[in-house]
Amino acid sequence: MSLEPPRLRPGIVYIWEGRLDVPARVTAAARKLLSAGERKRADRFAYDRHRRRYTVAQGHLRRVLGQLTDTRPEDIRFHYEEKGKPWLPGGPSFNQSHSEDRLMIGVAASGRLGVDIEEMRQVRLMLGIADKNFAPDEAARLHAAPANERRRLFFRFWTRKEAFLKALGVGLTHPLRSFSVDPTPGAAQGLLHVEDLPEDPAQWHIGGVRCAEGAEAALAMDQAGVEVEPLSYDPAGL
Repeated sequence: MSLEPPRLRPGIVYIWEGRLDVPARVTAAARKLLSAGERKRADRFAYDRHRRRYTVAQGHLRRVLGQLTDTRPEDIRFHYEEKGKPWLPGGPSFNQSHSEDRLMIGVAASGRLGVDIEEMRQVRLMLGIADKNFAPDEAARLHAAPANERRRLFFRFWTRKEAFLKALGVGLTHPLRSFSVDPTPGAAQGLLHVEDLPEDPAQWHIGGVRCAEGAEAALAMDQAGVEVEPLSYDPAGL
């Protein structure tokens, strides 16, 4: 049974988290919702699990947006920014992220929004990656952290940074070193400084998002002081 969709309100980001490894019938139902282009993209994946996960993720996204716009999921027509970020004329704002079989969808009434979820995993040469890719203050903080806390701290940095770039619509094409974030849970100022981009850190919310054990997640939005609420979406309806 479908749940009542939320009324999108300014200053609220709605978040839904789910899994992508689902029964074959659910994958088949999701595929029926995709556009011809999305089905072609799914079919280009070399591995079946990647094809299935992409299909289910797009199916969930279409159902969520269909609820919120009173549109049949299969009738949604995405527009795409220069770097490939999808959007809908007239809103709402949305973004999705998946890692292994985890999926996170974020929706807001308006504004630039990015979400990122990452499965916690071992990272070879973690400090070297940070030295090369993170801002100097971020890398220094990682080096100074106790060894048993570094992996979680690394992923807190990573998810916040990627969420910000996804909100901007540039993804990892923009240097991660060019801006600095605060990984502290509940930090009042999530974006500390930014170079080479016309963005005011005070106008951004960047922070962690509660998610299932074994992962880290974050969101970024060009509005300070936003709140996070669960998204009313019933995946059993797919």
